[in-house]
Amino acid sequence: MVNRVFLKAIAFSVVCAFAFTAQAKKDLRYGTLLYEYYQQDYFAALVEYEYANELNEWLHDADAARLLKGGMTLSYGLPDEAQSIFKDLLDKDVSPETRNKAWYYLAKLYYNKGQASEAAKALARIKGTMPEDVVEEFNYLATLINMHFDHLENAERAINLKKSSNPYEPYLLFNLAVKQLQRGDDAKARSLLNEVVGYTKINPKEEFAVLADRAKQALAHIHIQDQDLLGAWKYLQNVRTTGLYSNRALLSYGWTAIKLKRFEQAIPALKALNKRSISIAEVQEAKVLLAHLYEQKGATRAALKQYLLAEKAFASGVDAIGGARKIIAGQKIPEEFVVNLEAIMDETDWYGSEPSLDYNKLTPFLIELMSSNPFHSVIKELRDLYALRENLLYWGRQAVEHQLIIKHRQQGLTSEKIARFIKKTEKQQEDLEFQISELRLHTYTLDVEEQERFSALLEATAQDFEFLEDRLKRVRAIEEPYRQSEENVRWAKKLHNRIKQKLSETDDLIDELERVMRIVVNAELDKHEERMRYYWAQARLGKARLYDQTLYRLEDIREQQSNKTGERP
Repeated sequence: MVNRVFLKAIAFSVVCAFAFTAQAKKDLRYGTLLYEYYQQDYFAALVEYEYANELNEWLHDADAARLLKGGMTLSYGLPDEAQSIFKDLLDKDVSPETRNKAWYYLAKLYYNKGQASEAAKALARIKGTMPEDVVEEFNYLATLINMHFDHLENAERAINLKKSSNPYEPYLLFNLAVKQLQRGDDAKARSLLNEVVGYTKINPKEEFAVLADRAKQALAHIHIQDQDLLGAWKYLQNVRTTGLYSNRALLSYGWTAIKLKRFEQAIPALKALNKRSISIAEVQEAKVLLAHLYEQKGATRAALKQYLLAEKAFASGVDAIGGARKIIAGQKIPEEFVVNLEAIMDETDWYGSEPSLDYNKLTPFLIELMSSNPFHSVIKELRDLYALRENLLYWGRQAVEHQLIIKHRQQGLTSEKIARFIKKTEKQQEDLEFQISELRLHTYTLDVEEQERFSALLEATAQDFEFLEDRLKRVRAIEEPYRQSEENVRWAKKLHNRIKQKLSETDDLIDELERVMRIVVNAELDKHEERMRYYWAQARLGKARLYDQTLYRLEDIREQQSNKTGERP
């Protein structure tokens, strides 16, 4: 979450760094390359680069284009190739600006691959000042690396130095607070988290509001650890009841209220959770906790009703997990899920409602999983492989058409056939011209308005004849028909076979990654089912306990009544 902006920016950082430079240059090839990148058509952009590079058409943008290719390759999900490109650039005699940017992008790549030491070494190779277009991201990365190696004082100085203009300030503050908590400096962590909360008041954007919710919850837990329930209560009351962290906040609010003996104030929070999807862990706990709270208050009827409703909800939840297992086993589900992941997450309020579409029934159980980097790596690689497969399928269709063209050309046209074709075409042209002349004469007998209607049509027909005559003239100029060389035919067949081979390899990789994805998803579903069955058992135990208490109470009443009347119970 806290690195989301940084991670999201990596795909476009290279091209954005060169956008202004490209406008000031006159290399049309570079501009075309930049346009394709902005359209996120990375395949076409890479083809454009390789074509221009093969023809040596870079006028003065060769290094910039190569660096841009590194960014495209990285965006296309090929970090190793991107790393090789950046390293090749650094081995050349390039401008200081290009060299510094290459070291910076290489450092970003290392950091996102989890190689913080290599990232720090790459940053250390930067000499002089960074260009303005990447200086903010450079400072952000340098600060993150300082935090990684526990150089917290250096990180704090860097944050304070750039506070007025740093768009990453709240994320850096939150990261630094987490590090301070790990170090055991709760006072410093509290101060930093309060700064994150205060930042939202100045910049009321949704992403900062979400971060502020998480900061408030972290502050509440610090107070809970210090046995300061009232302090925790203050922060939990200000966490929004909708949003990514609202479930945990509502449950924490309920537990804190119970510990403070404010049972009536705990009930609304638990009821709010109780209405949400059974796939959410906090909702499962809240269902049992709400029933237990009624039980502690002595509201036996309300507690029993809540235990019965919880039991029914857990039964449906276990069934939903079974349905989710069937969905992930489907042939097209992984691809559909991966391709539509962003739309699914943007358009559906998973923490507040039940899903409707078939593959959407799977997503609520994967919220926690989708926040993990390993799962995102699998998703990204699958998405890139699906894109590659689409491109290979496209070129496969083009190959079929190309084969038809080659077959037609191999049949060939002799000089005699061309002569017969020209003679036949000339005869058809004469016939058509005669018919058009007859039609033109006929229009003269019509009214003026009717003649105007036909004049435009006749004019267009005359233009078509001029075009036909031009093409016929070119055919007459052919001295010898074109013949496809055997070398070109073999070369084309080799390319066509290569497309089939690469498509087969891509399909194998997709099958393997889909298998991995299914294993990971099923493991996550196992965790959900185990937890849900545990709370289900708790609900059944609570229900049985209340039934037993009721039976004992009824027996006591009957015994008392029997003693009064002198009858045997």
